[in-house]
Amino acid sequence: MQSEYCILGVAVGGALFGVVQSHVQTVSLIDPTDPPTDMHDRTLICRELGPMLGGPPHQGAGRRHALIIALRRRSVALLIDRVDSLHLENQSEIQMLAPLLAQRLARPWFIGAVIYQDAPLLLLDLRRIATDVMIGAV
Repeated sequence: MQSEYCILGVAVGGALFGVVQSHVQTVSLIDPTDPPTDMHDRTLICRELGPMLGGPPHQGAGRRHALIIALRRRSVALLIDRVDSLHLENQSEIQMLAPLLAQRLARPWFIGAVIYQDAPLLLLDLRRIATDVMIGAV
């Protein structure tokens, strides 16, 4: 999968994952106890991304970084610890996960991996995660 894209680094529960920036409508700071509305004046569905990926729940209250994913009917805010733009050497090509590995994952939430700082970085499928959150599958 070779194309022009920007990868964002998303830190959740001490782990780093990548996301394709074009899959994110907005990166915001929000208060999950008083979630804002989306562009259609609908309340955002807020969920912690870390525990869905096997990490510990976030400790503390207050404003959080959120990746806003727009779906057809609603928008989902995936709460994270930190987000940064990543500099990938030579605009790495996204490598698909091998079928054996993909079949062993608990959820099909990864679109592949890229090389970042000489190590593989898993890329999250934010649209799939947001859809699962919206329909109540997680």
